[in-house]
Amino acid sequence: MSLDKVKNIALFFVVASIPLARLYNINSYAVALFSALYLCSPRKRFIPPLNTSTILFFLYYAILGINLFVVEQPKIDSTLIKYLPLLLLPFSVSFIKFKKWVLHVFLYTVLFSCLVCIVTTYIRSKGYIFYYHDPTEILDLQLNYLAIFVCFALAIVYYELLTANVTKLQHYFFIPFLFFSLAIFYNRTSIIVAFILTVFFMIAYLKKKSNLKFLIGFIAFFILSAFWMANRPIVQSKFKELAHIDFHAPNDYNNGVYSRILSWECSWQQIKNAGFFGGGTNNTSHILTECYKKRIGEEAIQVVEGYNAHNQFLQTTLDLGYSGLVVLLLIYGLLLYIGIKKKDTLLLFFFIIMFLFGITESFMIRQWGVVFFVFFAPYLLGRWDNRKNRIEL
Repeated sequence: MSLDKVKNIALFFVVASIPLARLYNINSYAVALFSALYLCSPRKRFIPPLNTSTILFFLYYAILGINLFVVEQPKIDSTLIKYLPLLLLPFSVSFIKFKKWVLHVFLYTVLFSCLVCIVTTYIRSKGYIFYYHDPTEILDLQLNYLAIFVCFALAIVYYELLTANVTKLQHYFFIPFLFFSLAIFYNRTSIIVAFILTVFFMIAYLKKKSNLKFLIGFIAFFILSAFWMANRPIVQSKFKELAHIDFHAPNDYNNGVYSRILSWECSWQQIKNAGFFGGGTNNTSHILTECYKKRIGEEAIQVVEGYNAHNQFLQTTLDLGYSGLVVLLLIYGLLLYIGIKKKDTLLLFFFIIMFLFGITESFMIRQWGVVFFVFFAPYLLGRWDNRKNRIEL
């Protein structure tokens, strides 16, 4: 077997194992194998021409490393290892061209993961599939992460519809199935993101295509899907929490919305002390827990579970200070700028997903979020790296 085939297999496992990261820690092994193959390849230059996104991720890791040694905190060695994908993935991705099959691998892995979760949820709930509290338990994956992966899978399907000359039969299955999965997972952010992506897709399709029959049929499907999803009791209850927020009445902080508001308030209070280097990557949980204790008592779930900031921008500022926030914003700004400049709908879809997800979740504190963001951001941006003639249609 040639070295190029081995590299493609390693790339396949990196992408396919993102939703399955906690199962036997396979994603960590996949990232290590993938990176080692590209770093040690005798037929490649050791230092490729680095693009802006790679440099920004390197800078983010450098700031994290400085933070670990400047601010007193525990677990320095393990934290450096935990965030190694910030170095390894952008550097390794800089060696490869854009390949559409990588997107297909992620799409089919997400579809498979959803199917496994739906079947097991149906069995465990004895048919009450829309009421089961932990539908992603079998994958040992937090529900909100799989829901966001579903949104990116949906974005891939939309991108293919916008770029393909013919609508394929599987697309008529994928879109309803992904929407059905979101109803099962009942994650507010992902449902909002999916609807925004769908509206964006319909506008883009109207501009690029002349197939009005498909568009009319799709709009009818979208309206029916929205109506059906809005009538799922668990989805209704989730959005009623948003519609009935009362900032003046006593709040139930076991409620998902108020719990996040509490996290944001405590995070905002502590940001004034963040400074240039932040309070420490491994100190943020303790800092926020002290605030939770003062606000709602020692026995609150936020204290027991050590809740994070539930916002990546606040989390980064608390962890790494204003230096880390600036670099993170530059990465987001690069995604948006290149997406608009090149009219790259997939890159814009990815930006929307990560931006809105970043508002409600500190996604880079877990491997699923780190690997997903750090792999796909430079991978999608790499399509437009003219210095290496990367783009492969």
